[in-house]
Amino acid sequence: MFKSTMASIEGESRIALEGGSKEFEKLQEELAEYGLTDNEAKVFIHLLKLGPMKASEIGLSLGISRTEVYNILTSLQNKGIIEASLDRPAKFSAIGFEKALDILIEAERRRIITMEKSKEELMEIWKTVRVPSKVEEQEKLQLLKGIEQIYARLSDMLDEAKEEVNIVAVRTELVRAYNAGILQKLRNLSKDNVHTQILTHGISGTSSITSFLKKHAEVIEVKTMSISAPCFIIVDNKQLLLFTKPPGVSRAERKEATAIWTNSEALVQSLRKLFRSMMQPEEVSARMLPVEQELKMREEEYASFKKQLSQYLSMVGLQVEDNIKITGKSGITHVFDIGVLNGDKPIVCDIVFDVTDVSVTSIVGFYTKKNDVEEMINGATLIVKPKLTEDAKQLASFYAIRVIELQPS
Repeated sequence: MFKSTMASIEGESRIALEGGSKEFEKLQEELAEYGLTDNEAKVFIHLLKLGPMKASEIGLSLGISRTEVYNILTSLQNKGIIEASLDRPAKFSAIGFEKALDILIEAERRRIITMEKSKEELMEIWKTVRVPSKVEEQEKLQLLKGIEQIYARLSDMLDEAKEEVNIVAVRTELVRAYNAGILQKLRNLSKDNVHTQILTHGISGTSSITSFLKKHAEVIEVKTMSISAPCFIIVDNKQLLLFTKPPGVSRAERKEATAIWTNSEALVQSLRKLFRSMMQPEEVSARMLPVEQELKMREEEYASFKKQLSQYLSMVGLQVEDNIKITGKSGITHVFDIGVLNGDKPIVCDIVFDVTDVSVTSIVGFYTKKNDVEEMINGATLIVKPKLTEDAKQLASFYAIRVIELQPS
């Protein structure tokens, strides 16, 4: 009887949630912005949809362990957005959706006010423990994840600009940064006589964004720039921000965006050279195919090569894992194309196929990943096709990166 009752509850729950599943997924994703974890959002929405339920019923219908369900219910009660009955066992119900949002917003507002009040006290403490300036001036590299964190660092960079800002970005990235309020800072840079150059493609037109950019920066349309072009910003030839995984359209994709910030002279100067070469591209021979079609062919070549390499390594007796994920010391999880399991630590490999010689951006991206997971791997190799540019070769040599060129000449 008990089993049939619980099975009935599970079935009814699933049927009730099937309708509008996309809308519920959207709600769950958005509630993360209000401080709820994925499972907290699931439980809260579940109770909103189905009404009062016992903890055991919630766990069964959502596939969450009993211990975690009780932890989640306690957390949601502490947040003030669900209530428990006096029955034994208790039944839990969600308060109204709008009221819950108001409570979560107010809690966040109070948290920010508390942080602002404690800032002055923290700064006084910081002054007593601050490290010498020499340490601060050392070369540094920071991994950034999530568009909010990336834009916060970019905003700081633009605030610190004194002489020159160089930007390489396709139209969609410029529009995204403008809508986020980041590129509004170009107005102040222009007033302060900071020279800003933007290399882009597809920005032509008379939109308000185009007009704004052209008013406050030197916008250079680079017709040879492809959709796979790197996106990076250099400030005063001293700081570099390079997107290693550009943000997508959805909130989840924006959270997964990654970039690196560095003041490394070698990395900054390498990207500076790339910037200048993109401003004055060399003459190229007529292409047999459009760039987008060539890119598609390269992607197919890449997939085929990766599959063949993985199969070969398995055939010779090695344990291979495709798209191996390794969490680095930064806390960011990196994906390498192939991992060969070798004792406690794998040997990893990335593969880059491009329509032209592979530029320094691939070296910078690979170096960043390799450096972050160095303690977790036994070695790393980058395979490229056709070959590296001269600047990329020099940078790879400088950072002792093992590279295999499939078409070296």
